[in-house]
Amino acid sequence: MRLATFALLALAGASSAAAQTKQQPTILLTIFAGAGTGHGLWVVEKQPLQVLGTSQYDTLRLSQEISPSVIVGASGTYFPYRHLGFHVEMSYVGFPVDGGCRGVFFHPDFENKNEQTCADIQERGPDGGSIAILAGVTLRAASGRSLSPYGRVNFGIVNQSRSTIAMDGGFVTAGGVAVRQVIADPKPQRTVVTFGAAVGFTRLISPGYQFRWEVRDAILPMRRLTGPANPLGVGPTASRRYHHFSLILGLDVVLEKKRGRRY
Repeated sequence: MRLATFALLALAGASSAAAQTKQQPTILLTIFAGAGTGHGLWVVEKQPLQVLGTSQYDTLRLSQEISPSVIVGASGTYFPYRHLGFHVEMSYVGFPVDGGCRGVFFHPDFENKNEQTCADIQERGPDGGSIAILAGVTLRAASGRSLSPYGRVNFGIVNQSRSTIAMDGGFVTAGGVAVRQVIADPKPQRTVVTFGAAVGFTRLISPGYQFRWEVRDAILPMRRLTGPANPLGVGPTASRRYHHFSLILGLDVVLEKKRGRRY
């Protein structure tokens, strides 16, 4: 009788062990960094700019673009189910704006104020940055294995610190240094809605840590100048959605695990 009872208990234990999988991370804290691509924004081939103190106008070729930049941030992910989880993220995503200027035609000017203004715009480096707050859904495969592919869908907002329209440059005269606004942005749009997707994989490197590799695409609208500005520096604008691709490397800290079941 005792032998039969022992056999039944052993079989029950074996069945329970067979039904379970390896431990799966359920709560993750991720610290990551990476790099994002840039792209052009707008070009105005012939922008008139008045020669100060005269009724004459010089002609400039103006442009703006988004330069490549670094990305850093942190996120948290919770998996209430084996393959389905939810995440939130806050990150610096860059999007620095880089202005360009080339003189098409300059009238004679003793102090070359417009030429100096254009040269200052051209020589100035990219500036400005953006902060993103995202949330979304994570789908993962092979959650109990050391290598686990995953996909993500992201939604959120991006706050831009610099206008993608406004442009100014400095010049030096006998009276000192001055800054001239070439293109004005009366209604800068700083906060926009973004959405996108990502794919990647995690690799277990120790019981409490994972390496993360991810490629993502963020889609968000940016305002652009569509034609020459008037004498006040105000021109026609429009909004267009752009894709921003990036490569992310991260370190996951596994805060909680649970053992899954095969059936």
